[in-house]
Formats: sequence, structure tokens, C-alpha cells
Amino acid sequence: MNEVLNAPKLHFNLLGRILGYSDISLDNASLVYEAKGKVLSACSLAGINAFASYRESFFGGEITLNTKEKASKFRFLKSSTSDVFLKLLNSEIAERIEKDLAQAFSEFNLVVLKEYPRDSRIDQVATLCCWIHTAYTPQAELWEEYLCADTIKKVKEIVEFHPVKAESLRTFHEEYQLGKRKEFFDCVESNPLTLEQRLGVLRSNDRNMVLAAAGTGKTSVMVAKALDIIDRGLAKPSEILVLAYNKAAAEELKERLAEKAAKGNIGLESSPQISTFHALGRKFLRDAGVPTHMSIFTEDDFRLKQWVTEWIYSYIAADPSRVFDLIELSTPPLDPFSFKTKAEYECYVRDNEFRTLNNERVRGYQELLIANFLYLNQIKYKYEAPFVSKRRIEPGFDYKPDFFIEDADIYLEHFGVDRQGNTRQDIDAKKYNESMHSKRALHLECGTTMIETYHYEWKENTLLTGLKDKLAEHGVRCNPLHPSEVFEKLNQQKQLSTWSDLMKKALQAIRVERLSKNQILERFENSKVHQAVKYAGLLDALHQGYVEELQHQNAIDFDDMIIRAIQVVNDKEIVPEWKYVLVDEFQDISAARMEFIESIILNGPTPSLTVVGDDWQSIYRFSGGKLELTTRFGEMVGPYSSTKLQKTFRYNNSIANTAGQFIMENPEQYKKHIDTHTKVADSQVYLLDDKGGRDNGLNERIEEIVKKIRANDPFGEIAIIARYNYLLTEAQSVLWKSKLKENIQFWSFHKSKGLEADYCILIGFFQGRSGFPNENRDEAIVESLLPSLDSFPHSEERRLMYVGLTRAKKKSYIIANPTAPSEFVAELLAPKYELNIASKTFQEKYRKIFKCPNCEGGYLRLIKGQFGEFYSCSTGLGCQVGKARVCLKCKAPSIDTRSASICNNSNCGESIKICSRCGRPMKLRIGKFGQFWGCSGYGIKDDQCKNTEN
Repeated sequence: MNEVLNAPKLHFNLLGRILGYSDISLDNASLVYEAKGKVLSACSLAGINAFASYRESFFGGEITLNTKEKASKFRFLKSSTSDVFLKLLNSEIAERIEKDLAQAFSEFNLVVLKEYPRDSRIDQVATLCCWIHTAYTPQAELWEEYLCADTIKKVKEIVEFHPVKAESLRTFHEEYQLGKRKEFFDCVESNPLTLEQRLGVLRSNDRNMVLAAAGTGKTSVMVAKALDIIDRGLAKPSEILVLAYNKAAAEELKERLAEKAAKGNIGLESSPQISTFHALGRKFLRDAGVPTHMSIFTEDDFRLKQWVTEWIYSYIAADPSRVFDLIELSTPPLDPFSFKTKAEYECYVRDNEFRTLNNERVRGYQELLIANFLYLNQIKYKYEAPFVSKRRIEPGFDYKPDFFIEDADIYLEHFGVDRQGNTRQDIDAKKYNESMHSKRALHLECGTTMIETYHYEWKENTLLTGLKDKLAEHGVRCNPLHPSEVFEKLNQQKQLSTWSDLMKKALQAIRVERLSKNQILERFENSKVHQAVKYAGLLDALHQGYVEELQHQNAIDFDDMIIRAIQVVNDKEIVPEWKYVLVDEFQDISAARMEFIESIILNGPTPSLTVVGDDWQSIYRFSGGKLELTTRFGEMVGPYSSTKLQKTFRYNNSIANTAGQFIMENPEQYKKHIDTHTKVADSQVYLLDDKGGRDNGLNERIEEIVKKIRANDPFGEIAIIARYNYLLTEAQSVLWKSKLKENIQFWSFHKSKGLEADYCILIGFFQGRSGFPNENRDEAIVESLLPSLDSFPHSEERRLMYVGLTRAKKKSYIIANPTAPSEFVAELLAPKYELNIASKTFQEKYRKIFKCPNCEGGYLRLIKGQFGEFYSCSTGLGCQVGKARVCLKCKAPSIDTRSASICNNSNCGESIKICSRCGRPMKLRIGKFGQFWGCSGYGIKDDQCKNTEN
């Protein structure tokens, strides 16, 4: 048989001829089928995908041959030489299959083993696996007879993947490469990479996201990924693009990559392109021949603000009444009747400053309109001036009409009622209307004149016109300021500067979000901005003016670098050649930057995109950061492979647990389970009071903590972190005076990102406008233009808090006001956060003493005033009463009722008798009919109170 099989092909052609009705022969890799000397058909073996099979029947033998196109049958064959011919035929087929398999194995190795199995190639792999499975499974014995053992082993491996599931392929790839690249992963950094870090390096799907919690080594992953791609020959250095958020980050990546390449003996024929978005955009423009002269505004922010100020001046000069447009723009109107609860309204007034053109702070938007109307019409007034007589219409506070028109000796009260006498939902309408009648009666009693305005007039857009008429009835005439005078007054009071800042921020938001006039209007309408059409037109006009100014300068700004770069790429003036694109700090990516990335991806050689970031640390929405690109990556960018880095080497498990639980309260954030290298048994997040909120108490506490740290760790690095810089300036001054300035850093929460210290002291946790967090609406217009924000309360401020907490390696100290704690501190007091509460003043019993009884969320804080000490409510103007006496016995707050002031400290219970008419202390006196209570105001000449009680 061997002699026959080794004979020349021609010999087999002769042997292969079958006597009978039909003849079949193997000739030049083709089967020729003849009958009585006439060729009926010919079948090429080039398309063969299975071995031939032989079957005998009554009418002779039958050979079946399957090609990729069809199954061919050859019948009526003589069987005496069929086995020899079949072996010859299948040996020839085996060679063909081996060649096809070699190509398939090469393809499989490339797209499954060498490169990461990408979504875009799964169908390719599925087709390959299906072909091998379909061909092999029915003829497994023949394949194992005719093909070599190594080939069969590989075939069996591939057949296992049918039907193809992407995750199975990826697991196979990861296990293979983890073993093969172990030495590289062990040595590329100073410490071996964690499993999560290794997977972050290996996963190179079409789209990939690496979610890296604070301190988990995202930079290590980016550097290792670039070096791994180069070392494995997946791409040349010049075929890798790394985009960093800012210049400092780009420089750090360059240095780290060069250092690790040298350490790992990885030769770099060139360096990967490591750049900021702006630098890359500018390079594209230069390469495309587009002028890149930078505007003076990019180098001098003051010049930009100056230009905006000049634009505002021109806007006001054209029509002085436009001042009200800008007032409304900077302090958007809000209908107080829209508030559902008392607490909501109080917080709104507390955290939003209604500052008049006369530089007073008033209680709401409608009062702001009235005050500014009086000011612009040169009608002298006082806000909440004491009444001619010290009186109390309601317990707890002296009656002070809203406005006093000085020259005309007229009082003005603005009542918050509709035409039916209804009030806000949280106000008792009956009592409110009774107080209105009481005020009218008091003015009648005292012979004073009162003008009344109403909430419903504002709703009907007649508030100011009606006020003008009411004043005229009493002989008060309006004398409008000239536009130049208005401008000068605004400039003197820094109001113009405030408006310029607001308009500049709005302009920058429009630029970074690339908003058209219609898109501005759409965002205003979605945010329920008052008079959205008017203000969309105003800001669009500002934007068009800015664009014209850039054209006049023949210059571009930073936004142009990206916007125009997108255009030159999409117009094919620049053709990106990167095979791998890595993006750092992706959680802060803007819409324009994402569009830039997409233009590079779509116009390049189908590159793999890997973004690295942490949704927990997204804190740059004010500069265009679009967090939903991270939290909804799959919806907005497409299918992707995800890796979470959850092993931190910076801080301990105590800090990780507190910070992690706090951030994950927001369901919009990704869930991560942080493991820490350092483990501790007790909480290392300390909560301390600011020594009662007294003057300089905060800085005394900071100094105390710093000294304690120095006593235990003389060389430990300390960072003071605050939401606002003024707190840092004050703390720095105090510590430097105490000669405590060595190895101490002062960071804002924003600037602390990416930094670390052994010990961190977090300050500024009190209620109010400058507290942390806050909800002031001063920049509601800018807010509506910025990328959308999830609805969870204080979501961005919460992420800022997480950033601050996770800067500390060893201990984190939070200093807060226990009598007016911020919402964050109030939340962190819950047992689940496991804080180490170091100050007893945070105990509920103590805090209850300082809880304001006149509002929902306020706490009473001791103030040293011009005429002595008193307590002030943290809710400020949002609290109807706002103040409390100091208990003479224990110095706790003393709360006024109608006829007494009672200490709020239940352990004290001190009480003093007060006048039900004016609120002054009552004195026990002796008259001709015996003892009685007499008001201490009896002896006051100009405002004598004769009230007495038995």
C-alpha cells in the first residue's frame, strides 16, 4: 500500500480510473468525472472544507466531497480500488485543510491571543470558529487520522469557543497574557502590579474604561499600558497617543514613561505622543496651515473681564432699564409660593444672597426689586429700619417695616399673599393675615403712613409700576439716575464686577459646550430660567461679540484650539495614525474634548480607546466636565470593557470606608469596593468642634491639632484643606505667627486633587452661604449652561468632599461647628460612617440646646455685638426671628415667647419676664395697690412703654 501511495500522481490517475459506467480521476488538484470518455464535470480541491467519504451501493461506489460552495457526489464507481484512491484524495485534502487552518490559527492568534478580542472583531472570530467547528465535529476521526497532533490540539482549543461568547475569548486572552507577561508586570513599577492593574493594562477593546479610585495607581496603569503595547510589538511608540488633562500631568507621564522604559530595558525608537488636548489641537492647526496666534484673553484673564465689562456698559447705555435685566440675570427670580416646606425656603434665603444696588442684603427677590427701584429713582430709604415705637406684633422679634422712605416719612410693607390672601404652603395664612391687620392697626395707632405692595402684583408684572403710582399719590416723585451715574455707582459698589464675572463664566460655558442660541434657549427652558428667550438672546449677543473680537484680533482662544482642530480632522486635512489612544482624567472630560477624541478615532486606523478616571473625583463641572460621559459611558460612547482599580496604597481602611460610603450614597456613582494596603483597627477620621464657633475658635483648634501631630510625628506632612481660600489665609496667618509652618500645605479642595499628605485637616463645615456644601443660586444662569448634573443633592460638592477625605495617608481631621453643622457633618454623624467623634459637643443632647426653635434647620451661634453678646441663627434672613438672648445664668440661648424668655438648656431652666408689647425685660415694682410687673421701657423718653401686668 505504501508503494502505491508514494507512486507518482499520474500512476494514481490510471489506478483511479474505475471500470464501469463512470470514471473519476485526480488530476492537478482537481477531481474529473467522466462517463464513456466524456467529461461530465470537474471539481477543484481549492474550495474543499472536509474530507471525502465513500459509500457502497448496489449500483457501485459513491464518493461524497464537500466544498465551501456545495456537496458533490460521484456515483456508479467500481469499489476494488476505492480505498487506495480515497486515501490519496484525503491526503491531498489534508494538505489543503492544513494550509487553511494555518491561516485560521494565525488569524485567531492575532485577534484573540496577541491582541485583545475587540467587539469589532468578534464576528470575525465567530465565523472562524464556526467554520472549524462545522468542518471538524462531523469528521473528528478523519481529522485526527489525516492531520498532525499539534494541529488537532489547536483545533480542539478553538472548537471549545463555539458558539463564540466575547467574555470567554477575553478570559482566555487575559489568562494567557497574564502568564506570559508576568515578569513584565512584576517589574514595570517599583512594586508588582495588582491583578486589577494588570487587567487594566491588557484590556484593549475598541473602547475601554479604567475606573481608578483615589490612590489606586492609575498613572502606573497608563505608563505600563503604553510600555506593554510597545514591548509586545502591538504598535510603535509613534502609534500611541496619550492625552492628559493639563500640562503638569502630561510632563509627569512623559517622565514616568521614560524612567520605566529605561528600567525595563524597553527600547524606544521614539516617544509616544503625550500631550494636552489644547497642545494637540494647536499642533493639528499648525500642521494644517491654520494661524494659531493666541488671543490676549488667553494670557490675561483681566483683559477678558475688562472686555466683558465694556460690553455690559454698552448694553446698559443703550437702555438704562436693562440694569434690571442684569439684576434678574445674576439673581434669578424664584416664586416663594413654589416652595413645599419651610425648610426649603429657609435654606434658599440662607444660601442665596439678595444684595441690593445700595449694598444691603434683603430677604428675597421681590424685596430686591423694590430696593433697586427706589435706588435707581433716587428715593432715599432704609431697609428694615426700627419703627417709631419698639413694638412686637409677633413673639421673638421687634416690628421693623420692610422699607422706610426717609424724605416722605412713609413706611412700605411688602406682603407675601395672593389676591385671595393665600400664603406660602408652610405659612399659616390665617395668622399671617391677622399680622397684616395688626400692622395696619399699629400704624393707625402711631399716626404713621404705610404703603402696601403684594406678591400677586409681582406675579401680574405690576409691582414696580404700581409702586410708582402709590408713591406719587403721596407726593414722592421718581428721579431716574443717568446711565453714566448708574454705571459709576455700580462700579463703585463692585456690582459691575460681579456681573462681569457672571457674564464671563456664562461666555466660557457657552464656548466649552459649543452652544448655539437655540441650545442656550433650550437649556434655559429646561432649567426654568425666567424670561428664557430674552436671556438666551442677551448671552448669544455677548458670544457673537466675543467671536467678532477674536476675529478683530486675528487670534484664537483655547476653545478654538479644539473646535477648529476637530474640523481639520473631519475635513481630512490631518489624518491621525495612532493605533492606541489613552485618555487621562476622563471624569472631567468636556463635550468638546470628547468630540475631539471621537474625530481622532473615526478618522484613524480603527484605534483602541482607553479612558482612565474616577467618577468619584469628578469636580470640574464648572470648566465643562461632563460626568455623564463616564457614568453613562456605554450609552454615550458605545460598548466597552471595564476595569476597576480598587486596591489603594495611599490611605487606610478607615478612611476608605468613611469616604467610600459617603460618595456611594449617590446612586449615580459607580459602586466600588475599596481594599487598602494599610489596615487599622480604629477610626482614623476624627470630628472635632471649632470651640463653639467663637471668634478664632476654628484656628485655635487647627493649631491644637497641628501641635498634637508634631508631638507624635515631627516630620509628618500636614495639609489644611478648605472649600474657600479665605479660610486657608486665616489659618496660615495664625500658624505662621505660632511658628508652625514647616511641612504644612494649604490647599483648596479643588487644588488638593492628585496630592497627598500624612495628615489632613478639613475645615469650613458650617451652615450658610460660605459653608460646605452650599446651594446659593447666584450663578443659576451659568449652572443651566454647564453640563447636566444628576439630581442627587450636592452631588458635585459630595465628590469634592470625597477628594478631600482621601488626601490623607494616616489621619483625617474634620473641624465643624456643632451648633450650626453643615449638612455633610450632620450626615456623617450617622453610625454607619464610623467617625471618631472627639468632641462631646456633637452629642445630640448638647446640640439640642443650640437648635433654633423658630426655623427648621438653623442653629444659634454666639455673637459679640456692639451692645453685648447675643445669639444669631445660622439660617440668617431665612429665619423669621433670627436672634436670641444670652441666658444670664448659663450663657445658653434664651428663647423669647410672648411674655417670657426661657433658657433653651433644659438643665438650667432660667426664665425672665419680658414685655408682651415691646419685648423689653419686665421689672417687679411696688405700687399703691401692691406688687406688679412694669416694662423697663417706662423710663425711655422717646419711646416710653407703659405696659404693666399683675
